[in-house]
Order: sequence, then C-alpha cells, then structure tokens
Amino acid sequence: MDQILLFLISSLVLTLMPGPDILFVINQSLANKKSGFIISIGLCSGLVIHTLILVFGLSVFIESNKNLVLYLKYFGALYLFYLAYTELRTKDKLVHKDTNKSLFLRGLYMNLINPKVFFFFIAYFPNFLFSDTISISFQFLILGIIFIIQALVIFFTVSLISNKITALLKVDTHSNSITYIKSFVFIIIGLVILL
Repeated sequence: MDQILLFLISSLVLTLMPGPDILFVINQSLANKKSGFIISIGLCSGLVIHTLILVFGLSVFIESNKNLVLYLKYFGALYLFYLAYTELRTKDKLVHKDTNKSLFLRGLYMNLINPKVFFFFIAYFPNFLFSDTISISFQFLILGIIFIIQALVIFFTVSLISNKITALLKVDTHSNSITYIKSFVFIIIGLVILL
C-alpha cells in the first residue's frame, strides 16, 4: 500500500510539472473550458492505450524498434507544427469550429505521437510494483488506472483554472496576439517532442 501511495504522490507531481500535455490543455482551454475537457479526455485515452501496451507486453517490441520511435517523434512534431499553422489560419478569418470528435482526436493523437510518454511508462511503472503474488501485468494495469485518473483530474482542474484566469483578466481569446501565442505554444511542444 505504501508503494501505491508513493506512486500516486509522485504521479501527481510529475503530471503537474510543465510539459507538453499540460501546455496543450492550457492552450486549448483559453477560449473554452469544454474544449480543454475534451482534449483532456483524448489525452487520457492515449494513456489507456499506453497502459494496455505495457500490460500486454508489446513494450519490448516497440522498445527494440528504434526506427518506429523515430518516426513517431517526427510525425508528432509535424502534427504539432500543422496545428500551429491551422491556428494561424484562424487569424485570417478562415475560422472553423472544432467538433467534440476533432478535439478528442487531437488530444488522443497528441498523447500517442509523443514517444516520451510511452518510454516514461516503461521506465516509471516497474519502480512501483507492489506485490510478489499479483502478476506484473495486473500490477501495471492497476498503476495505469491510478495514473490515468489522477491525470484526468489534474487536466480538468488546469483547464478550469486557465479558462477562469482568462475570463477574470478579460483577455480577448480571439485576438491576434492570443492566436500567435497559441501557435507558438504548439511549435514549442513540437520542438520539445523532438528533443
């Protein structure tokens, strides 16, 4: 039980650290907290897939196939640069309204195309195995569920807070400067994934 509590505490700290996922949630929550919520659900759905890959042992295959990881990195960065470009297009009044499905898929892709998330799972989870009698796969599943729940709670909270701050400061979320900032954040996240 001590291991699980330690895992929860360290997961909360790690999730709160400024990284691509938190920046992504904040970026998408400025104008609309609902968008942030849907992005958060998409991101956490990606965590479900990472957990299942770990549980079913496919991690060994992916870990040994370095080319696949490299392709994921490049594809992930290109996707984020594309999001930066589409954000800039909205500045030129070619506005399109994101649907719930497109927001969900954006969050899911964002999580899945970041190979650092997967390698984080491989490196992090084994340190918190908590039983000699429960199978390792089942322990990974339990740890994955804990991680996903705490991440969802944090992402929702971050989305609410960032949207509330924007409203309190009366920031015009449709201004050109906000559009540039959002595009810049997408570019930064893409560069972080490449590093």
